[in-house]
Amino acid sequence: MNSSRALAAIPAVVFATALVALLSGLRWDSLANKMSEDELPITARAVIAEDLSTGKVLFDKNPDEKVAPASLAKLFAIDYASTMLDPGETIAVTSSTLDLVKPGSSMAGLVPGTYSVENLYAAMLLPSGNDAANALAAAVADKISPDAADPVQRQRIFLTGLAGHLRDRGYLSTNIDDPCGYDTTSRTTPMDVAKVTKRLLTYEWFREMTSAHTYSTVTPGGVTLTWQNTNFFLDPNSAYYIEGVTGVKTGSLGKNFNLVTRYQGQGRDLLIVSLGSPTPAARYDDAMNIVFATGQETM
Repeated sequence: MNSSRALAAIPAVVFATALVALLSGLRWDSLANKMSEDELPITARAVIAEDLSTGKVLFDKNPDEKVAPASLAKLFAIDYASTMLDPGETIAVTSSTLDLVKPGSSMAGLVPGTYSVENLYAAMLLPSGNDAANALAAAVADKISPDAADPVQRQRIFLTGLAGHLRDRGYLSTNIDDPCGYDTTSRTTPMDVAKVTKRLLTYEWFREMTSAHTYSTVTPGGVTLTWQNTNFFLDPNSAYYIEGVTGVKTGSLGKNFNLVTRYQGQGRDLLIVSLGSPTPAARYDDAMNIVFATGQETM
């Protein structure tokens, strides 16, 4: 199906039952053997699926192809920031920084004020706030060059540092030219996204945030902020809801739709990175097909 609106009208149980029937002929005889594209057609341009409990790649399709990361760029920005800032550190978010947000951006609704780094992480990971990404970039730049007052200059300082971080971490097929990912020149691959996701999953705060349908965090000033995750897999009211999905992140830019999915169940820990699906619905279909076909879910 090509419409997420149409899919939302399908009861989850009916949808899941139909998908199980569709995939009933697919078998996974051995985790040592990867499933081929002929056995499991996927619409995304580039995909990798890995069992984190064993380190085995279960399925891939063009895993080294470079695709626009869209908001998955925020994963790399957070990975870099985590080397410079403590999650509990307090920072000031200014109106000049928030003014950098481009028209049409996804927003977390931040206003000028004091926030913790953890607040900004949540604002980037759940509603995918570009305002929060710019604020985090400014905070990192302030660490590097405290005298840089111009917000555009601070963003350049952040991106320069991020480029070095990508090289140091071994994300050699990734370039990020906007901390939000709201640009047409940034590129990454499923392999690099899988690497950065696995690194971030070592942090408890990351696991808690990305596995939540809604998440609340308190600012240093005592204000409670609550955001809803953009990931339909985590929404109990969605036709795509699957118990056992524990994250991670969506990304969309133009006609490219990306998704990082973690599924924990049936004794496995599956990480799926899907880049360049043709529709919002297709990215969920692709991930669900992999989850079901690898025997991860039995509804």
